[in-house]
Amino acid sequence: MNRKIVPGIDDGDFIRENAPMTKKEVRVITCSKLNLEKDSKVLDIGGGTGSTSIEFASLSPEIQVTVIERNFDSFELIKKNIEKFGLENIRPMCGRACEDLPDEEFDRIFIGGSGGNMEEIFQWMGSHLSEGGTVVANTLTIENLYKMTSMLKEYNYENIDVTQVNISKGKNIANLTMMIANNPIFIISGDKKTL
Repeated sequence: MNRKIVPGIDDGDFIRENAPMTKKEVRVITCSKLNLEKDSKVLDIGGGTGSTSIEFASLSPEIQVTVIERNFDSFELIKKNIEKFGLENIRPMCGRACEDLPDEEFDRIFIGGSGGNMEEIFQWMGSHLSEGGTVVANTLTIENLYKMTSMLKEYNYENIDVTQVNISKGKNIANLTMMIANNPIFIISGDKKTL
């Protein structure tokens, strides 16, 4: 399978089964907010189908992605998608953030799901996200938007940004086009202060 060199893998290219998946347009904006470089070392917390990890890894073979997912069925789905896309720069892990995460440093962290452990994740990032590194979280709920922005402020992150994304897709109905809305998503980002 030929890999694109720009973000935007079609949603239909992924094996999805019953798992929720971050949509193409949201993945593209997430890539932008992460400020990925060709050799970034990325951690994806709450991998789901693996669509965001695959999007990150497909941008450059030098990008190294670690993805952790606590649900075993979703973890197996991530492995199937990695195999389908033939990517060798993704390391999938089945486990919980933060107790099962590797003791190493990342320069980009994406939080697709916190499992209710946002405080613990921020404590862990204190010694595992590089200075000047970027964290991005996607959430559907205003409660998690509030938690994420509060944590970014409490832990003195800089350049805090909140973007709400509302995507509608055209659907053919009786030879006319009707716009069908997806759920709005909050994309929250911040940079760890350089000391």
